[in-house]
Amino acid sequence: MTPTEILIDVDDVSDAILEGRALRPGRYRVSFAIDGIDFAPTILDDPVPLGRQIQKAGGATPIDNFALFTITSEGDFEDVRPDEEVDLHGRGVHRFIAFSGDPLYRVKLNDSRIVWGMTLIPETVLRSLAGIGEEEAVFLEVRGGTDRLIPPGSDVDLTGEGVERFITAPHKQTYRFFVNGKPYETDKKKLTGAQIKAMVPDWDPTHDLALEGEGDDPDRIIADDETISLDPKHGIRRFSSVPKANFG
Repeated sequence: MTPTEILIDVDDVSDAILEGRALRPGRYRVSFAIDGIDFAPTILDDPVPLGRQIQKAGGATPIDNFALFTITSEGDFEDVRPDEEVDLHGRGVHRFIAFSGDPLYRVKLNDSRIVWGMTLIPETVLRSLAGIGEEEAVFLEVRGGTDRLIPPGSDVDLTGEGVERFITAPHKQTYRFFVNGKPYETDKKKLTGAQIKAMVPDWDPTHDLALEGEGDDPDRIIADDETISLDPKHGIRRFSSVPKANFG
């Protein structure tokens, strides 16, 4: 008997949920992870298994040494007791996590309630659970203060004071340019000549702002009301201050 023939009667619970159909008779594939989110396919014989059956199938034994949770479609972590029945389709769940750690840490990620069984939770885990792409970042919410960016690839200590809620938001894009060889940064994609001058300490009002030409293009004066794009597709913009009477 080939591996394909062996698994011919296995229905993927996530597919059934996605397709909005009833589970087919046979066995049932769910996703199971221990002490993390490295999910592996796990086969169950019953569409309404007990928590202990799910743990045994996933290898989280002895049963009493683990706490089992399922992740709902809303992203919440819900406890599953060893003797509790789980209707795989009716409950709309297909991902399970078992933690061997104690204590368990309960925090919020956006509007979802999550549980973690270790003192440190990786930023990559928070990112994955939130389902965000590279254009967004994870922040620790600071009430009455500035939310703290969780650096990519770092870990967050859940035992720290005030760790209650993580939120996700678009990355704060910064744009870099140079004036007289000195780097400057802004979160604005476009600046006027006047705004650029205002960022330079002790700008000499008798000087004009000149934009360095690209390739064979000559340098040119930027008027105070002219808008310059700092989009990286234009390359790094380089400016200089030049005496008004001496330019050109």
